[in-house]
Amino acid sequence: MPRRDWGALARRSSCVGQLSSFDWHHWKDTDVSGYQLSGDAPKAYTHYLYPLMAPFTDELIRDARCEEGDRVLDVACGTGFVAKRIAAVSGVQCKISGLDLNEPMLNVARQEPGIEWYLGSVAEMPFPDKSFDVVLCQQGLQYFPDRQAAIREMARVLAPGGRLSLNVWGALERQPVILALGDAIKKFLGPTAAEWMTLAYSLNTAEELHSLARDAGLKQAKVRFETRTIRYPDAAALATGFMQATPAAGLFAALADDDKAKFGAHVAEQVKGYIDDAGLAVPQENHFLLAVR
Repeated sequence: MPRRDWGALARRSSCVGQLSSFDWHHWKDTDVSGYQLSGDAPKAYTHYLYPLMAPFTDELIRDARCEEGDRVLDVACGTGFVAKRIAAVSGVQCKISGLDLNEPMLNVARQEPGIEWYLGSVAEMPFPDKSFDVVLCQQGLQYFPDRQAAIREMARVLAPGGRLSLNVWGALERQPVILALGDAIKKFLGPTAAEWMTLAYSLNTAEELHSLARDAGLKQAKVRFETRTIRYPDAAALATGFMQATPAAGLFAALADDDKAKFGAHVAEQVKGYIDDAGLAVPQENHFLLAVR
């Protein structure tokens, strides 16, 4: 198909409000996270990205070893995947707070009662020193413009002996379904539309995670690589749904229905070696960091 013009697509889209205003080329000069969603994208995020994260969410919480009465902060909480699972996974009652910079994501999260939700930046969190016993961060650190400042803030709000448990994706080349999605994005939307994917998988070595923890004054840091099988009944449906939950949602919405179907079929073809009788069964690699204040 012919190469599409980003600006023309955006102008055509009735859902252009879903497109992030994030400037890919200057993100390091701001305090804005690199995964900003608006419009209907946060709801799609909950529906379509949850299957990718769910196999790792409970592990993240278990690693933190929450105890009765712990004050727990979920940083970059998004729509609340992690915060909403803490009680069920830990089996104890904690005082749970969630922080995110994205108001539309928080609006979805706020539908869950019993959790305090805060709008704010990880670069300057609205909490006093030593406010929490546990800080959790699922798939957030790689997006922060200043990762070192972000993890220092997480360490600042931890009480002595408090635990930081976070995870980030492994290297892009080890994520088959994401590689297939990236190929389809470049083919149907142009290469610029896929730049956010590079950022999502850019913090992918044990050395980087250890260095960030050490420079933040954290101790007993342990990094663990884990791979889990991600399942979804229909690879093409996952691909087209996933796109509704990304910073390129507005561009994808502007495609003709026929091109959207071709997009899904392209991804399904790329991952056909990972399709069994139950549907897609693809490996996804995640890296965990656990450290103590």
